[in-house]
Amino acid sequence: MISQNDQAKGLLLTAIGVLAIVPDSILIRLIQADILTITFWRALIPGVLISTAVLLFYRKPTLSFIKSPGASGIIFIITHSIGTLLFVVAIELTSIASALFIISTSPVFAAIISRIFLKEKISLRMIFTIVGALIGIGFITFGSFNEEEFFAVGDVAALGVATCLAISLTAARSASNFSMIPAVGISSLLTPLCIVYFINPFNLLYLDWIYILLLGVVFAPIATCLIATGPRYITSAEVSLLLLLEAVLAPILAWLILFEIPHSSTIYGGLIVLSVLIVSNIIALRQNR
Repeated sequence: MISQNDQAKGLLLTAIGVLAIVPDSILIRLIQADILTITFWRALIPGVLISTAVLLFYRKPTLSFIKSPGASGIIFIITHSIGTLLFVVAIELTSIASALFIISTSPVFAAIISRIFLKEKISLRMIFTIVGALIGIGFITFGSFNEEEFFAVGDVAALGVATCLAISLTAARSASNFSMIPAVGISSLLTPLCIVYFINPFNLLYLDWIYILLLGVVFAPIATCLIATGPRYITSAEVSLLLLLEAVLAPILAWLILFEIPHSSTIYGGLIVLSVLIVSNIIALRQNR
């Protein structure tokens, strides 16, 4: 049974973690560099920090994981790495609102993938959630096709992020006997290693370095650590509800800072996605209690 103190602690930690990740998409847009260069630094800096931390504090389990990551660990590393690249592609090639609304549907794809590979049943609640989320994505994508061609490409990339996130979460669940934190560090180092030969990573403006350091040293590590810690004290439904804050706050921040106004169909589709996910998570929360 979760005590009130643990409940408050979990909600606070997760909320701070979500607030820390909100500026992520804005900082990516502010950096005046190509997609691969942004991805390189966005993955490398947190990768070095996370890998150093796990080697210092969890040396034995980390070395054991490196020696034998297993199929689940390898799947997690690959999908997390691909998702890191696709996230930057999505933010750069479509509106921030469209990208985050689509990415927020990852629990829907996780349910489908868990059904296929883990043989988990899909409840009526999840069927309702899947149908509603797909309708919302349809509205968002329709608006992007009416704008410019690269907007639609960005939406497809966001869909790829949601799928990669769903696969990595399913892989983590299938190997619940060990932590996937070492896999996050390995994946974050693998991504820049794969693209370093195609870029000049040091060809950046002065302001770009400031944005990259804010992103890699401050916001990304804080968000990663706190969001990963929150589920120890609160339910997954509560974590999912708090994570939806990013899809609400980041577009508002983009409007205030970047003067980016999303297409009307993006707003309608986003409202459908958020409403369906909120109702679904509230039902799950009531069932858990």
